[in-house]
Amino acid sequence: MWQGPHGQNESAQRQRSEVALTAISIGPKAISEKMSTFASGYDVPEMRLRFVILLCFLWAPVYAQVSGEDWLADYDYGVRMVEQVYSGFDLKVTEENRGQYEGMRDSLRTVIAKDPSAFKDAFGCYLAWFRDYHLHDVCGKQDKYMSGPVDYPSFMEYHPVDTYCQVDEHTFLIRYTSCVWSSARRRWIRKAIRTFRKSGCNNLILDLRGNRGGADGTSDPFIELLYDHEGAYNGVVIRNTQVNIGYFRKTMKKDKYWQKHLDLCENSTEEYPTLFEPYLVHYDKVSRDPVRAAIIIDNHTASAAETLVLMLKRVSNRVAVYGRDPSMGCLDFGNAGTVRLPASGYRFFMPLTRSLGLPETGIDPTGIVPDVRIDCAYPTSLGDNVDEWVRWVAENMEKDFLTRQSAYTRPL
Repeated sequence: MWQGPHGQNESAQRQRSEVALTAISIGPKAISEKMSTFASGYDVPEMRLRFVILLCFLWAPVYAQVSGEDWLADYDYGVRMVEQVYSGFDLKVTEENRGQYEGMRDSLRTVIAKDPSAFKDAFGCYLAWFRDYHLHDVCGKQDKYMSGPVDYPSFMEYHPVDTYCQVDEHTFLIRYTSCVWSSARRRWIRKAIRTFRKSGCNNLILDLRGNRGGADGTSDPFIELLYDHEGAYNGVVIRNTQVNIGYFRKTMKKDKYWQKHLDLCENSTEEYPTLFEPYLVHYDKVSRDPVRAAIIIDNHTASAAETLVLMLKRVSNRVAVYGRDPSMGCLDFGNAGTVRLPASGYRFFMPLTRSLGLPETGIDPTGIVPDVRIDCAYPTSLGDNVDEWVRWVAENMEKDFLTRQSAYTRPL
């Protein structure tokens, strides 16, 4: 997720957006032995599924030319970057678990020293220890050592597609599957909202299943649509290192707002200076419709999509969150930069900022828990269809809101 102020101009929003591509793995077969045997006793459980990674990686033939010493040196370099640059390191590694961390780190280094071909699995195992979905390598080698997210494609047809339509006389559905910024996406959002308003429906279902995030500001029209009162945005701090500041100097060089704040951070003596201050989200008008709104989430709702859920709960009286599983929990540490290991060219992605509200307001350990549990089986398929969950929510949302005493009164 690209965390930053809402309401910026379109060019700045485009610069902040992440490219969300489906992962591919091309190259040698994965090492058959599980790295849990290498890091035995250091709480690295086997993962139940593959996690969809944000960027594609093509296997380069140059890897075959990397020596054993080079792989070991790259491991050391990657570990130094995590320890000295990763924005979550000092919260993840505490006095209580430092011995465990160092034992895990050193044992994996020993594995690479004995068998350099084990590098990718060993380094993936190292990254998995931090339990941060924004901290990952390009091939997803850490996936097998992390618990979650839920493997929906293993028991249903799971290909969420952007769509909007009327469900019944009272309810309208908008399925919103990505927060990645583009002008086309913003036009689609505004068209979906206009179509909802013309429908005459009182109830809105905003379906965020499978939405793994992108840029915060992409979703602002939904916040404006459901806005009732001011709500606070936590703000962002950056780990104050030359690497972090330099990365954003380059990637955000055309964004004067970012450059101004980077100047302030660079001149600060704090280890974690504030990059973006907390602020109140405010709109001058409150929309008459919808009267009530349901947000459907699943365990693949992540990053900027989780920010959207939290902001809607903070600014709206008419919102309730529906689902069976919590969201992914991929929000506390963000604005990931690319680290390229010097000898092999192997890459991984590492968060450089973190939420100002941590640790008090963190959601990564638990995800966002639904307000209302959907009391029916998982749908058989999820694409551009009106599935069983949508129909269940449409039938139940009005009485659920009354039960929770959250019914919204139309403004005069």
